[in-house]
Amino acid sequence: MTPLLAGDSGLPNRQLAVDSDLDQLEAVVSWFDRLSDPGVPTDLWMQAQLALVEGFTNAVRHAQAHLMAPPQVLLSLQVTRSLFCIQIIDHGEPFDFAEALARVEADSAASGEDPLAREAHWGLVMFLKLQKDYGWSISYCRRDDGTNCLFFSHPLTADGVAGRSC
Repeated sequence: MTPLLAGDSGLPNRQLAVDSDLDQLEAVVSWFDRLSDPGVPTDLWMQAQLALVEGFTNAVRHAQAHLMAPPQVLLSLQVTRSLFCIQIIDHGEPFDFAEALARVEADSAASGEDPLAREAHWGLVMFLKLQKDYGWSISYCRRDDGTNCLFFSHPLTADGVAGRSC
């Protein structure tokens, strides 16, 4: 498999293909923990782990749940001198991620309720918080090969700008 992201660190891209099964969550977290990078602040690493767990869970529970024999979910981590990136690739139906984020944000603003008290979509609330309060860029797109890409990025420099790519 060719790297999904190009970096400026000279380090190889780190990828994992894992069965579309929630029982694989421990393997996903273990893989991520093994890739720990001393150049990434601990709080940023923990935010990324939370995003990875939620993104993988959503791919398994929602994107690929209807597939009889779901293909593996592909995970990719890239850390460069200036940018931290995670990609989660699934084979499910397309999803309007931007519209779902906007709807959850509007619902929360209109109701004034605690967004984590919701019965559903709390992961979207968490993604909004990562974007608004912690400087993450999050995008989701349908790729030419028919897969979906959930992409998280965060700058690693004070003057860096998080990139978006699918």
